[in-house]
Amino acid sequence: MQFGKEFVRRNSFYKCVINEEETALDSADVFELAFKGKASAIDHRSQKSPEQLSFRDENGASPLHYASAGGNVDIIRLIVSVVGPEELNVQDEQGRTPLHWAVEQNQQQSCVLLLELGADPNILNNAMMGPLHLAVTKRYNHLVEVLFQSCDKTDANLEGDLGNTPVMMACCTNNCQAIQFLFKHGAKMCIQNKLGHYAIHTVAFAGAKEAMEMVLEIGEELGISTSVHINYLDKTKSTPLHLSVRGGNIEVIKLCIIKGARVDQQQCDKSTALHFACTQGALEAVKIMLSSYNKVEDIINIRDGANQTPLHRATLFDHVELAEYLISKGAEIDCTDCKGLSPLLLASKCCAWKTVAFLLSVGADFRIKDEAGRNFLHFVVLQPKGLKNLPETILQCNAVKEMLSDEDVEGCTPLHYACKLGIHDSVKNMLGLNIFVGQKSREKKSALHFAAEYGRINTCKRLLETLTDSKMLNDWDEKGLTPLHLASRAGHTQVVELLLRSGALFQSDYKGWSCLHHAVAEGYTQTIKILLSANVKLLDETNEDGNTALHIAAQVGHVGAVLLLLERGAEITLNNADNSFLHEAVRNERKDVVNAIIENERFAEAIKSFKTTSRCAVMDIIEFLPESFRHLLDRCILESDHDANSSDYHITYDFRWLQAPIQLKKYAKTDKSMKYQPLAAMNAMVRCNRLELLTHPVSRKYLEMKWKAYGSKVHLLNLAVYLLGLLPLTYLILNLRPKQDVFGNSTSVIMVPVSFREQKSLISVCIIMVLVLNVYSVCKELVQLAQQQVNYFTDFSNLADWCAAISSLVFVIPMCFNLENTWQWEAGAFAILTSWIGFLLYFQRFERIGIYVVMFGGIVRTLVCIMILFIFLLLAFGLAFYALMLHQDEFSSISLALAQTFVMTVGELNYQSIFLNAYENNRMAFPGVTYFIFVLFVLFMPILLMNLMVGHSTLACWKPAIIVNDGCNLLGGIRLIFLNHVADWFGSRRYRRGTEKCRVEENSHADRSSHCP
Repeated sequence: MQFGKEFVRRNSFYKCVINEEETALDSADVFELAFKGKASAIDHRSQKSPEQLSFRDENGASPLHYASAGGNVDIIRLIVSVVGPEELNVQDEQGRTPLHWAVEQNQQQSCVLLLELGADPNILNNAMMGPLHLAVTKRYNHLVEVLFQSCDKTDANLEGDLGNTPVMMACCTNNCQAIQFLFKHGAKMCIQNKLGHYAIHTVAFAGAKEAMEMVLEIGEELGISTSVHINYLDKTKSTPLHLSVRGGNIEVIKLCIIKGARVDQQQCDKSTALHFACTQGALEAVKIMLSSYNKVEDIINIRDGANQTPLHRATLFDHVELAEYLISKGAEIDCTDCKGLSPLLLASKCCAWKTVAFLLSVGADFRIKDEAGRNFLHFVVLQPKGLKNLPETILQCNAVKEMLSDEDVEGCTPLHYACKLGIHDSVKNMLGLNIFVGQKSREKKSALHFAAEYGRINTCKRLLETLTDSKMLNDWDEKGLTPLHLASRAGHTQVVELLLRSGALFQSDYKGWSCLHHAVAEGYTQTIKILLSANVKLLDETNEDGNTALHIAAQVGHVGAVLLLLERGAEITLNNADNSFLHEAVRNERKDVVNAIIENERFAEAIKSFKTTSRCAVMDIIEFLPESFRHLLDRCILESDHDANSSDYHITYDFRWLQAPIQLKKYAKTDKSMKYQPLAAMNAMVRCNRLELLTHPVSRKYLEMKWKAYGSKVHLLNLAVYLLGLLPLTYLILNLRPKQDVFGNSTSVIMVPVSFREQKSLISVCIIMVLVLNVYSVCKELVQLAQQQVNYFTDFSNLADWCAAISSLVFVIPMCFNLENTWQWEAGAFAILTSWIGFLLYFQRFERIGIYVVMFGGIVRTLVCIMILFIFLLLAFGLAFYALMLHQDEFSSISLALAQTFVMTVGELNYQSIFLNAYENNRMAFPGVTYFIFVLFVLFMPILLMNLMVGHSTLACWKPAIIVNDGCNLLGGIRLIFLNHVADWFGSRRYRRGTEKCRVEENSHADRSSHCP
């Protein structure tokens, strides 16, 4: 027992540290004084400082613990009288009370006094042991008696560790006196611990014969017959006989059998005690159990849950003497378990060679196979030394030799097994018996196939030494795979080299795959180097799908294999689907491969490999791997070596990958029916919503170059043409404004007389110009509609152009025929409105102003969305005011009520004239409800609308970078759409002049262009 480090090592004591140095010294002595029984010194210190008697050492023990361990009853009384009775049950760090210490030190007087003073005898320590458990375990039987005689609270059935009671602890230690005493004080024999064991199980496992006899006698006294008691079952349905066999005490086993234990009782896995004994090789125990049966055959072949007999268990661990005894008693020698394993097969599988030899010598059937179709030789060859484990006489038997060619359900022979696992000794032994090496499995694989597939180099060497021709070396399996294919696919470089040195041919399998295809499919670069060094023609060999090894490597994503093949000069070809290896890598989303190809010097060659029937790989990269295309664009930016603040510092942009491929242009020259899209890459970014690519500096610079080259000029020309129609229309509006006459409650509009011939020549010219240019505008829109089809309706500016053109024609055509109608002037007003709005939209393509036009459009769209929500509120309040405001002309009709409500929404409430005056003059029909709805209106409509608008404006103020960025992105998109239209309209030579410049150099002072080299 440990009282502390110093107590254990030198019989001195721990020191407790408190604030004052002197008190610290005194407190260090109090434990030693308590243990040695210095009552006067303890009394002196208790008078001086009573709290010393409550000190704790480093293990949490108090002076009372030490006094109890030393058997000093006077000090025990003194401490309890000073500190109080609550000190009696104080536990140290190990959960031990002073009573635990007293029992462990066999201090009877301490135990008696502690119990008399009120100590609790049923407290468990951290090891789940009570004082009674300790006394029983240490065989302090006099203390057991004290615990019961000095305290009537002592629990004889107190459960400790794993639920073990004191009786079970006594059974474990064969403490018969304690068992008898516990039984007299109420101990029960029918209590189970957490394992489901009764006391009879515990005593059986402990091998305590005397204790078992006493437990059975007590059971008889309690009315439990011995035959029932000895066959009690625990949670696993194990009897005491099962546990006694596990314990291995022969005397207890004999006692169990004598008392009527059932040998055939099966536990949950249906194992009997006989199975346990056979597993342990307990021959004497087996003999005892079998001797209790008149007919041994009733028990000798009993089966467990795995359908194994005791003989199976004996052979499992090579208990040959036990196996011999069981067979002599009538055990079935060829019975099989649930897996079809006979004792011979099981012994062969578990390397029980003595048992194997014995079973074969007594006539065990070696032709029996398990459920997988394996005979005992299949298992033998899998073990170290292989067939050498068998006696030579057995191997000379012709029937055994024939079994070397026997196949399992997969058609594999023992030789196949040995070659698969690379058991060299077994292969050597079987080849020494001159067996047929070329036998194949169900998958048409020979022994060499298995050895090559699993990389068994020594086995391959041994097999190749026995070959008389090369047929087996180049033979196919059911998939057309040769040993070289299998070795290459698994990356076994030594085997590949061995097969090549032995004359293996470079054949293709049934799908046209060569050994190089298989090697690159798994990414084994070292194997690839070996194969190419042996036959470089493999590099461009294709399979049935037209894929080269480069295609396969790109498909599966092995970067090292792709780079190696490119380095070795692999030809970049197209497969049957007209895809290059780069197409395959992109469409299988092999990002690492694509990035490696982009950085490779042969990337330009790879990107040009496509047909007119397939897409350029650039389009696929944009669609499937935008991050890789961004990496490509990053490589298109080259900064000079000058300092960034130097005037010589410049940045070079390479636009090759954004332009239509040169090869596609050549196809278009030879095939006039073929058309190519000049800005295909940029349009692909828009189509696939690749915003991060559109905003890349290279993309922006490319669009800027195109815009400067021809887009801005064409746009300015369009703007000039538009002004030729807009300015004359404006002039007509300014000079032909009608007059209005008011007569009482009626109004008449007097149109300015317009005679095409008699009017001023300038007005006539303006009418002609407006007419001609708007007819041109209509024709232009029709052409655009035919070209763009559905996409035409997605552009809001097209609607504005149509409105301006049609209303302008309605305005000027009547003038040509001297017709005067008021609707004509209404059409003119609408025409001038839409025309100037259309003119504003033309500015969205300019660099500085366009951003704000685009932002303005976004704000307008937001306002429209908000107004859609407010339509329902407008209807609600408008109809409410129409029903209540009977005195006001502004609400006399539904249309006027809605109009007035809309005006009030934007802030023009006219509170005094509409509401206050009517209320003060008692003209308001429903004042209470009207004011209530008016208050709701003010809260919901003007205030809520203004907050939404202000909130949008605040967001714009707090996030200017985001809005400007979005505006720039949209501006770029607008320019791109316009450039597409220009390319479609002018087709042409002017466009080609704009695309010839593929490199732009930019410095801090100016931009300059240079032609492609």
